[in-house]
Amino acid sequence: MKALRAFAAFAVLMIVACPVRAASPSAEQAIESLMTKMFAAANAHDTDAFMAPYQHSPDLVFAINGAVIHGWDALHEQQLKWWNNGKSDARYTQVGSPEFMALGPDVEMVTWPLAAHRTQPDGKTVDYAFVVTYVWRCLPQGWRIVHGHESFAKPSG
Repeated sequence: MKALRAFAAFAVLMIVACPVRAASPSAEQAIESLMTKMFAAANAHDTDAFMAPYQHSPDLVFAINGAVIHGWDALHEQQLKWWNNGKSDARYTQVGSPEFMALGPDVEMVTWPLAAHRTQPDGKTVDYAFVVTYVWRCLPQGWRIVHGHESFAKPSG
């Protein structure tokens, strides 16, 4: 019981001492502008334009399907494979609005619900929902994605 009370007191202290702030309007506008360009590039399967807002660094981290990809070069190479060097027929749509959360004066987290339609190698089409979460950081060259994660909904049936 003492441990539970101590944990509850610690949790309350953390909530009070570390408030989460809403994204600042200027940060949100700047990031939304970049995301609009990313979305258009994704539907054009233009890997270079899509990855322009990512931090071009070996420190970039992206997690997907139980794998962790380290570095811009490795993620760029994988994105080319995912989009079949620009020949993919995948089409993306937004499902709701991105959710912004300020983690600090120069760090924002964005959770972006999306859906996709594509043809699989066996010729069958598939529709699926997924969510991308990005951690954006304001660097000297502007807002850049420094960490990302994608999670996919299980297909129905």
